[in-house]
Amino acid sequence: MFLIFPLYARFGGGKGAVKVMFQHLFRPAAVAFGTCSSVATIPTNMEVSEDTGISKDVTDIVLPMGATMNMDGSGMSAIIKVAFLFGMFGMDFASKDALLAIVVATVSSVAMSGIPGGGGTGELVLCSLFFPEQLAIAFPIAQAIGDLVDPPATMVNAAGDYVASFIVSRFNDGKDWLQKKIKADAKK
Repeated sequence: MFLIFPLYARFGGGKGAVKVMFQHLFRPAAVAFGTCSSVATIPTNMEVSEDTGISKDVTDIVLPMGATMNMDGSGMSAIIKVAFLFGMFGMDFASKDALLAIVVATVSSVAMSGIPGGGGTGELVLCSLFFPEQLAIAFPIAQAIGDLVDPPATMVNAAGDYVASFIVSRFNDGKDWLQKKIKADAKK
């Protein structure tokens, strides 16, 4: 998914958007990696978006909504944890239980977005529902996997929010909004 973001940035910002995106993406990614909280990245993402030239009208709506609802990285990491546990306990991941696990993982990733390291709560819910007899084994394993995959998953979440603001800017401010900003900065 992270490799697709440059395509969305180009679509949202046109020529030069990918370069601008990568120039500004480090700070929100570092905050996301360090905090494991999408909500904690909102102020940094807003600063970076302002530096990029995205209007405040766009960032005031897109970034807070994205930090609480756009959990693509967290959803993917939750599925990794579930698939691993299903395999570890010899359960069929193609069953109805697997579909329910995917739904629960996705919903819990959205519900836990504002909690730093909130994946642990989602992991407890998943393990309690699907592995109640093996909870003492399943939960620590899920927690350990979460400690490995949650920081990069939160980075994907934060990057997705930033790139989504490019796309909304295209529709809000016109398809050449970024080129206008770049030209205005060059005149200064």
